[in-house]
Amino acid sequence: MSSAYLAPELRTCTANVLTPLGWLNGTFHIPRMQSLVDFLSSGSPILKFVRVRVPQENKLVAFVGLRRESVQLIEPTQPDEQIETPGFAGRTTQREVGVLIPSGIVRGRLDVLVNVRVSDFLRQQQGMAVLRGATLAGYGADPAGAGIRRFHTVVVNLGQVIGVAEAEGSGNNRR
Repeated sequence: MSSAYLAPELRTCTANVLTPLGWLNGTFHIPRMQSLVDFLSSGSPILKFVRVRVPQENKLVAFVGLRRESVQLIEPTQPDEQIETPGFAGRTTQREVGVLIPSGIVRGRLDVLVNVRVSDFLRQQQGMAVLRGATLAGYGADPAGAGIRRFHTVVVNLGQVIGVAEAEGSGNNRR
């Protein structure tokens, strides 16, 4: 009896990835039935990223093994990308949060289980969190001003953030 290994069918996910080097643009190959967050949260310390544009480089790099610990933000660039597994979180409410990263503040909406504090939600999170309707602004910058980067959806590597603040008046502000 032979047991043949069948590799999973893959789909592509183009993305912009913020690292200490700056924004990289490339493609992840993800098992077709897996969400982007599940893929990014897998145990491997290396994320395979192909056809990568590296800041200040003229040529595409065929392959970069991104160290998970160097990834701060991931912006999927395909509108139909399967970001999360449908129904993964249960009944949620959106909370306005600010995520502190070295280059600025990412402000957006975080889906949190109903009747769960943001602090408790973050304690239970495994690595990645999804913000919707988000912006990235440098410290001290006007969040509505010029030079602000806007995201429909952005995935935040919680292992690389300085902290997460819940906006005043955003639902349940009990810490």
